[in-house]
Amino acid sequence: MINVSELKIYAHRGAAAFSLENTWNAFHKVSNFGVGIELDLQITKDGVVVVYHDDNLKRLSGKNLAIADVEYNLIKNVKIGKRWHRLFQSDLIPLAYEVLQWAEEKGVPLNLELKSSFLKHPNGPQIIAAMLERINDFHISSFHPELLKEMKGLLPEVEMALIINKKTPLALLQEMHWVDSIHLHKRLYSRQFLQGLDRSGKMIRVYGLRGGEAVITKRVPELNGIITDYPNRVIKKLRPPLHG
Repeated sequence: MINVSELKIYAHRGAAAFSLENTWNAFHKVSNFGVGIELDLQITKDGVVVVYHDDNLKRLSGKNLAIADVEYNLIKNVKIGKRWHRLFQSDLIPLAYEVLQWAEEKGVPLNLELKSSFLKHPNGPQIIAAMLERINDFHISSFHPELLKEMKGLLPEVEMALIINKKTPLALLQEMHWVDSIHLHKRLYSRQFLQGLDRSGKMIRVYGLRGGEAVITKRVPELNGIITDYPNRVIKKLRPPLHG
């Protein structure tokens, strides 16, 4: 994995700029860059964990199906894609355990974002915790602090990252002892915001970067990760210039 002074790069949804997000094509593309992968996990009504971002399939399939409300058999053959885009061919929704096994065999670090369907399933946290027992290089992220708290109880040694927005009360982060790190969009990355985060004592990763931002090279000690659709650009930005 690319690691410049411990600054780790994760390809957002499997480098969504190059292939359809959260698909095998995207994951295979990322493996050529030598970076980690950020991907999204959902759980169906009957407890099957799949890799998909939205709670509903409509955006990428045209079918109005909420993943948390349907059984896996209803969605396993649903084609997803952006048919108006020549780079994004129709694909199937990957099964999480297959992606986890592939990443483990390839040595690809994972940033696993758990979506709200895990809050709706009565055994959702337990199911994903059992799947992760044999996976080594990963951390868990979520917008839902209560979900991270439950996951921390199940996997106490695993890093839990809270994804925050501008409305998140930074003072509360100090009380969230189960949250180990913070993920924030580049729009929130400012000196004032960093000072507030610094009081929480947590490391941070920034997402939404396209490769040309100053945050990549003018980093602060708290920053230990970048999540981007363009890992190739970030790698190029981080490489020192060659001198003849």
